[in-house]
Amino acid sequence: MGATRSRKVDVRILAATHRDLPRRVQEGLFRQDLSFRLRVVEIRLPPLRERGEDVPALARHLLERASKRMGRPPASLSPDALAAIAQHPWPGNVRELENVIERAVILADGPLITADLLALEPPGGPGVDSSPPVLEETDFPPVAVSEAPQSPDSMEEYFRRFVLEHQDRMGETELARRLGISRKTLWEKRQRLGIPRTRA
Repeated sequence: MGATRSRKVDVRILAATHRDLPRRVQEGLFRQDLSFRLRVVEIRLPPLRERGEDVPALARHLLERASKRMGRPPASLSPDALAAIAQHPWPGNVRELENVIERAVILADGPLITADLLALEPPGGPGVDSSPPVLEETDFPPVAVSEAPQSPDSMEEYFRRFVLEHQDRMGETELARRLGISRKTLWEKRQRLGIPRTRA
């Protein structure tokens, strides 16, 4: 860019999209010549909702990996958790599944991961759209995966710290949603860990 003479370069371009490029070309929303240049070798990766029996197997693999990374004992998915995973549309694909599994490992009290720890909306749940609600941007971003505790001893302290740091600015519903658990699970953990509520 900005040079006064042409230079030859040898590059390989890898592009990814979730759009239907041929259709967008027909609609005049994507350049046809660029489409021709990009579509030398095309690999289609179907979304998780089209992967059928692969999804529970992938969930088990991600659970094993997350448990090892956090120093937790081997964990398993309960039948209701497997059912919730199989029925969820997974709009975020593998990244969403990985984050859901890691959050469940962080919040689990034992080696069994149940459906309530996954915090997935069941199909045909509230509203017409069965996909999980999209969180709006606020001053309090969702818990990042990089903040996850790395040892069993720090799991409860991680939960305690998050609640104490945010409960003055968030209600119970928002706290539970940020942690990816139900209000009932939040209340139970408060009682067990002796964390008082400072906001009604």
